[in-house]
Amino acid sequence: GDFTQLTRTTSRESNPRFLADGRIAFERDGRTIIRDLDHGHESEPASIRFEAPPEPPPAPTGLAADQRRLFDTLQDRAEATEAAWIRSEAIRETREHDVIGPIRLDPGLRETRRHLSPDARWMLLETAPAGRSTRRNDDMPVFVTDDGYVDVRSIRPKVGTSARTPERLFLIDLTEALVREIDLDDLPDRRIDRLAAIRAENTAWRDAIDAATSNPEPDASEPTADTPAPPPSLRSRIERLAEPAATTSDSDPPEAVDPRPLAINTVIWSDDGTLAAIQAHSLDNKDRWIMVLSPEIAIESGETTVVEHLHDPAWIGWRFNEMGWLRNSDTLWFLSEGLGWSDLMAWRPTDPPTQNDEAADVPPADSDVTTEPKPPAGPTGRVEPLVAGRFEVRGVRRHPADGTLWYRSNREDPSHWRLERVDPSTGWAETMVDDPGMVESFAISPNGDRFLFLHSTIETPAELHVRSTDAPASGTPPLTHSTTDRFDAVERHPPVLVDIPGRHGRPIRGRLHLPPDSANDDSTTTRPAVLFIHGAGYLQNAHGGWSRYFREGMFHDLLAREGFVVLDLDYRASAGYGRDWRTAIARNMGPPELDDLEDGIAWLEANHRVDPDRIGVYGGSYGGFLTLMGLFTRPDSFACGAALRPVTDWSHYNDGYTANILNTPEADPMAYRRSSPIEHAAGLEKPLLICHGMVDDNVPFQDTVRLAQRLIELEKEDWEVAIYPVEPHGFRTPSSWLDEYRRIRELFREHLLEPTD
Repeated sequence: GDFTQLTRTTSRESNPRFLADGRIAFERDGRTIIRDLDHGHESEPASIRFEAPPEPPPAPTGLAADQRRLFDTLQDRAEATEAAWIRSEAIRETREHDVIGPIRLDPGLRETRRHLSPDARWMLLETAPAGRSTRRNDDMPVFVTDDGYVDVRSIRPKVGTSARTPERLFLIDLTEALVREIDLDDLPDRRIDRLAAIRAENTAWRDAIDAATSNPEPDASEPTADTPAPPPSLRSRIERLAEPAATTSDSDPPEAVDPRPLAINTVIWSDDGTLAAIQAHSLDNKDRWIMVLSPEIAIESGETTVVEHLHDPAWIGWRFNEMGWLRNSDTLWFLSEGLGWSDLMAWRPTDPPTQNDEAADVPPADSDVTTEPKPPAGPTGRVEPLVAGRFEVRGVRRHPADGTLWYRSNREDPSHWRLERVDPSTGWAETMVDDPGMVESFAISPNGDRFLFLHSTIETPAELHVRSTDAPASGTPPLTHSTTDRFDAVERHPPVLVDIPGRHGRPIRGRLHLPPDSANDDSTTTRPAVLFIHGAGYLQNAHGGWSRYFREGMFHDLLAREGFVVLDLDYRASAGYGRDWRTAIARNMGPPELDDLEDGIAWLEANHRVDPDRIGVYGGSYGGFLTLMGLFTRPDSFACGAALRPVTDWSHYNDGYTANILNTPEADPMAYRRSSPIEHAAGLEKPLLICHGMVDDNVPFQDTVRLAQRLIELEKEDWEVAIYPVEPHGFRTPSSWLDEYRRIRELFREHLLEPTD
């Protein structure tokens, strides 16, 4: 079709969308503009200002009053000025062609986002406190530059060092120029202090440290029959104090004086603009609220109906916050981990409940996650599951024509992500793509008769497919062939998916690379093994599709051809296995994952003739962190390791990720002490290689520098650091990748290939 340029300005224009009547709305330099496509007319629905209302000229006092009393000219001039002001205010209020407003809000606030209803009648406005940010960004030096001088770049702040900004929400009637703040202070449990018990635990820990440091260390002479062994050193006593098992329980938390600060995640209007859905979460990451408001009611009362209050004593999963309205409907869908997995739920309007009505669905009694309804103050409704079970739902999309919801799920197998759809009116579900492997993403055509999807297998990278909505669920050939002849000519031996018994009672899914001759090898000779640890923490790598770690996969194929067994596990904290798996590391990063790795080692020894004394380990980012924790705290489990771009101290990582899991260093220093490798560096006994890019703005090179200094002061041996001066967190230069993997390969060949005596 034809394209028409609608604007030609130097202004910043963004967020275009169609309104219910065919007009379009967009933002221009922070103002909402509505454009009539038929006539080209542009209008601004309202003028919103954060300022105090103007006041009439003040009555004179003192000498000024005397001046007016004595001089008629001054009095007449003042009266004319006041009359002009009154006249201008009256004219502004009566001229309908003027922009509505100005609508004035507290000058102590600033706008963060605005949400215009599809009928352009209402606007929901998110605000935060005005003023300069208190955040302090970290700095990163860059040594290889165009001009030869050292450059310094500003990067993100460290966890807990920035003031968390609470948000408020206002509803504006754009016809009547009315404003009402939406009442969020009394959301369920918003006044509960979720961190009180954790702060008390840390206070007791600090008091114990103070008591320990106030007692002088005894002389560390050799014990005899008459002289007992001296007590543990001060450092070991302090370290043991930080080692109690992490707890995520918050039973009987006290009430806070003020409501906990919250942020507005999402605001979505229904198609006709008669309802709005609001999702908010507490800034301590423990609670999420989904609310529905009717603007006609809320403009009078400021109240909402709480659809779901989700509380997780560990942290709210950030990947399961999708929500939206059904097409031309007042039914709201959303994802929730309230039952322990990512389920697709629906809120449907109902008549006001009676005392005999049953409560909404609640999670099992043994779940740590709670959901709580609240007596409605606006539209009434009921929550029910649309798609639920011991599997995850992700990537929900609304079909543009038939009202169905499409989504990805691993219903049948945690590694097999397929495409499904459900009819919310009947609950009938259907599989749309069931080809072996993994549906990575999808899009539905505007008329809804076809859909595109990216699909990959464990052996082949993702290719683009197109399929009719009434086609079979498998078998359609791809539209693309993205690999080159040179790539296709490389002989590869893809891994197999395996399940390993975990000491916690659940299987641990992994990818296993075996030497090519393993099937016909009846030898009893033991073999070395390498454990690869994927990064990100919350990521799934043992799936049936093409891994994002394709370079590592090819490296593992090389190691397998050289006689290594390679195992890549989705340890606890990985994605795709439900809430309990995700949150197993709350306040205690490292030990649960290492337990899973050790279970993998035991399985390799029992099933694949692996020598437990010849186990190497490596990984990047979170995998580098776990490599360090393994070598520092489980030295008997690993013979050597390579930590790539590792987090060495969680108190130096970013806020958005770390505070979810460990709270903040100020509130929960115990969690940081037991979870940071630099605190356990004294345990290093085996060879260690550290590789790190020097322009890494995710895990800064400073992490490795600080650990290196710690290892120097501990007088540790058999460790080295390889630096990559031009590389960020994910390497970009082939020569750097080659150098890194040559070093890792040499480490494993030197320390693992020959059996130990």
